[in-house]
Amino acid sequence: MSYTEKLVPGLAVELHIPDGDYEGTYRTHLDEVGQTRISVYAPQHQGVIIPIHAGTFVELSFWDEVASYKFGTKVIQRIAVPIPVFVLEFPDEIKRVQRRNYVRVPAFFPLNYQVLEKTGLSDLKKGYMQDLSGGGMRFHTQEKLDVGTILYAFLDLPSGTLGTPGRVTRVSQVEDSKYFSTSVMFHQITERDRD
Repeated sequence: MSYTEKLVPGLAVELHIPDGDYEGTYRTHLDEVGQTRISVYAPQHQGVIIPIHAGTFVELSFWDEVASYKFGTKVIQRIAVPIPVFVLEFPDEIKRVQRRNYVRVPAFFPLNYQVLEKTGLSDLKKGYMQDLSGGGMRFHTQEKLDVGTILYAFLDLPSGTLGTPGRVTRVSQVEDSKYFSTSVMFHQITERDRD
């Protein structure tokens, strides 16, 4: 399967520049999708457009309910007016790089958690859930947790409070904020609670 049918105008993507002065990953959206070219809105960082030159190799990644996808391409042209966009070569191949065992859905609920420390569980701390699946969740907190940290989370869901242990799998700072986006994989959760 080529997955090219998933490329549609408005699709949220991450544009990764692997090296150079503007090395990094930037969030943007597809503008237009043609037979041989696609265009993306020029990504910005702190209000400044990232000036990617024609000929630069970039990687784009995107996701849906069950997987994430990635492809490499080259910048063909920069267009400044009326809206800054980058025109890219249409990809020869799109690779599926991840398949989720559980569908992850947006879920914005407060949560409390305790971190497992050498002396036992920490005091109760607060966070704000961003998304949830049967296998884990992502939440924002002001505390930067280390990958591998074991915690016990209390999720305030519409169906009631669910308590479950989990392990931190990924942490990144939310851009222009004091919060950290923290991904957790659940452990020892019952199938009933998973549903």
